[in-house]
Amino acid sequence: MDIEFIEKTHTYLIDGVLVPSVTTIIKEILPDKYKGISTRTLEKKAQFGTKGHSIIETIGEAMMENYEAVDYINNLYNSQEINQDMYISLREYLRLCRKHNIEVVENEKIVNYGYEFVGTLDMIANVNGIRSLIDIKFTAELDKEYLAWQLGMYEMGSGEEFQKHYCLWLPKGKVGKLAEIEIKTPEEILDKLEELKHENLL
Repeated sequence: MDIEFIEKTHTYLIDGVLVPSVTTIIKEILPDKYKGISTRTLEKKAQFGTKGHSIIETIGEAMMENYEAVDYINNLYNSQEINQDMYISLREYLRLCRKHNIEVVENEKIVNYGYEFVGTLDMIANVNGIRSLIDIKFTAELDKEYLAWQLGMYEMGSGEEFQKHYCLWLPKGKVGKLAEIEIKTPEEILDKLEELKHENLL
């Protein structure tokens, strides 16, 4: 099965066939999530999140082990490649990794559930020795309902049952937290997909 991600349009193709992303499906499940927020504001938030994810991926497991990550983030800030909000979020990421003994196994892994949906999970990691699925958010609010659907679909797409599911929440310029998420079951997800198809939303 050949999966292609087209970054410009944020779409996925499987064997040349356009398949809905996890994000697209959740927008139909929770249509009012971004109601009243301007496109410009959403784009700025998305850019901040994308940059944060990219830096966390670059930090990687090796840099964490060698304690080089702090120097790396300090250098980004001192060279003005990141602003103060991003600097604080990334320092919070490192603090939470130390506090909860987070050992990164894999970052940014594309997963799919047949041709039903496809997406890119943020992180598989051992948290205090327990294999876990983690999503990273830089949002102002922690939306556990959104995360329940998102992590549920990522788990289905991965083909693995994780012992724990978390959000590493890193809001701009604030104290972060590792929040445990109760995910939607495969039955709930498949029922919702059928409902959306019946309503011609997918």
